[in-house]
Amino acid sequence: MLIAGTSCVDYSNLNTQKQDIDANGESGRTFRGMMDWVTNHRPPLVILENVCSAPWERVKSHFERNGYSATFTRVDTKFYYIPHTRTRVYLVAVDKRNSNIPEDWKELISNKLKRPASSTLDAFLLSSDDPRIHQARQKLVQESYGALDRKTGRTDWSRCESRHQRARLEEALGNKRPLTSWDEGELSLSLAVLLTSLIPGGFCKLPDFAWNDWGVGQVERVWDLMDISLLRSALKGTDPSYKT
Repeated sequence: MLIAGTSCVDYSNLNTQKQDIDANGESGRTFRGMMDWVTNHRPPLVILENVCSAPWERVKSHFERNGYSATFTRVDTKFYYIPHTRTRVYLVAVDKRNSNIPEDWKELISNKLKRPASSTLDAFLLSSDDPRIHQARQKLVQESYGALDRKTGRTDWSRCESRHQRARLEEALGNKRPLTSWDEGELSLSLAVLLTSLIPGGFCKLPDFAWNDWGVGQVERVWDLMDISLLRSALKGTDPSYKT
């Protein structure tokens, strides 16, 4: 059995210079290296994992041209025992033409093996007064401000803004930002950095009970996503302020 996860860097949605699977990027090279190994050694079973934006139909066709039967499906960890969201695609290939095994596997994964986690997220967390929590929070805050100092915030938002606006429109969420209260306005990045260093809460002001020193160090993409998440919950009648 071969279990592999070839490089995903050229497929990422945040990569502004995506490359195809047949290009000479890191993702294409590692995939072709893996396929050469498959061609030479003919493992009876292959399982691949990668990001959702990988060219999965092309990957499947590569296996089929090599005499394999293959299929793929998208899964999220929160539907498979773990209280955590991580969405990835898996492909199963069998060294036999016209085999039903990949489709049978997909049916099992998609229907019969789904089950929410028995334990809550809290069961996996350290207590709030654990010294490791304090140290980790300090490190996260320092990294957040470092990202602002490197002027990555504006670029990050410009690449994501249209996707966020589309989600707000399609889901009828409106344009308000009730959690972060941030306003794009005409603030320059240098002024934004100055404000975050001088004013508690900066130009993103989370509620008093929230982790403000972390919040002000985040980029616009993160702020807007927090507001979108709150608005989505509100449509379902849930106030996330009372959730973990």
